[in-house]
Parts: sequence; C-alpha cells; structure tokens
Amino acid sequence: MGDELRRALDFAVAKEKEAEAFYKEWAGRAKDPTVKGLLAELAATERGHMEILSRVRPDEMVAKGEEKIADLTLSDLLVEVKASAGMSLQQAMVVAMKREEASVALYERLAKLGGETQSLFRALANEERKHKVRLETEYDERILTDN
Repeated sequence: MGDELRRALDFAVAKEKEAEAFYKEWAGRAKDPTVKGLLAELAATERGHMEILSRVRPDEMVAKGEEKIADLTLSDLLVEVKASAGMSLQQAMVVAMKREEASVALYERLAKLGGETQSLFRALANEERKHKVRLETEYDERILTDN
C-alpha cells in the first residue's frame, strides 16, 4: 500500500473517530431520550466505520464504478443549528445532517485532488452521502410530516 493511501486512510479513521466522539458526547448531554437514542446510534455507526477503515486495504474501499446516491438536498434548505443539551429531535437531526453534509464535501474536495487516493475519497464521500440521505429521509418522515 502506498504511503499516500495509508495517510488517506489514517485521516479518514481520525475523522470517523472525531464524529463518534461528537455524537457520543452529545448523546450524553441530551435531555430528550429520543435525541439521546439518535445520537447514540450515530456514534455507534461512526465507531463501526472507524473499525472497518482501520482494517481495510485501499483497494477494498474503491467503488466498482460510481454508485449514484440520490441526494434529497433537504439539508441544503436548513439553517445550521448549534448542538445543545436541550436540543429537540429536529435540532439534533439538523446538526447530524449538517455534519454529514460537511463530510461529503470534504471527501469530495479531497477526491478532486486526484492521485492514487481519488477513488478512496470518492467511496468515502458516497458512504457519508448515504448517511445524509438516511437522516434526510427520517427528517422528512418524522419532522416534516408531523408539522
């Protein structure tokens, strides 16, 4: 494995670890049990990604052709919210969507740099895009349909 790919994977592991810590911290601070559950689930998901990325070989991460993930673009329409202990489920979902959106943008920018890490970063952007779409779908079903 090339040094560039190893550094890219190490970077991705560090980002997943940071995301896990963020969600875990706010799951502990949140007062609403539903928010706690959502954030704990997101922390566990990020933990799983971190563990997988820690063991993966770059050629295993490379997408076999570009997988097209439908972007609902719902998070594009939402105003960023600061995480707080008293945040509602709606606010927690906005925080999570915006974090996933930022991860997609980061990995896409890194993929545009080209080189041997391009496919890896595209695959990582797709994974983060899947999380964002899942959150947007749940937001649409739980929040928008309730209002």
